[in-house]
Amino acid sequence: MATVIPILRIYDYDKTIEFYVKWLGFKVDWEHRFEPNTPVFMQVSKGDIILNLSEHHGDGSPNGRVRILNFKGLREYHRQLIDAKYKYNRPGLEVPEWDPSAINVTVIDPVGNRLTFEEREG
Repeated sequence: MATVIPILRIYDYDKTIEFYVKWLGFKVDWEHRFEPNTPVFMQVSKGDIILNLSEHHGDGSPNGRVRILNFKGLREYHRQLIDAKYKYNRPGLEVPEWDPSAINVTVIDPVGNRLTFEEREG
């Protein structure tokens, strides 16, 4: 089976780390820069979720969207996010109108990329 890894555009390294690592709980797998003071291309992961994040011009644009399906323990994860009191996001827990057996949590990163975590209940 092929692996798909979205590449999301980022602008501010420190805000990116604050959002993805410190708040969402991803870990940095690796970072690459051609030399100091050049754009970073990095990979972050949380369990089976893998994202590439890039400061390189042309690697995507802000306001991308990623759906993360079959996320186990979403209610607890949502509670952890709210309890962390991240200054820029207070996501809701929603039931999508097209699937009453699912719950969603959508977060928006510092450049407008949206990640929607989804778990099917029952």
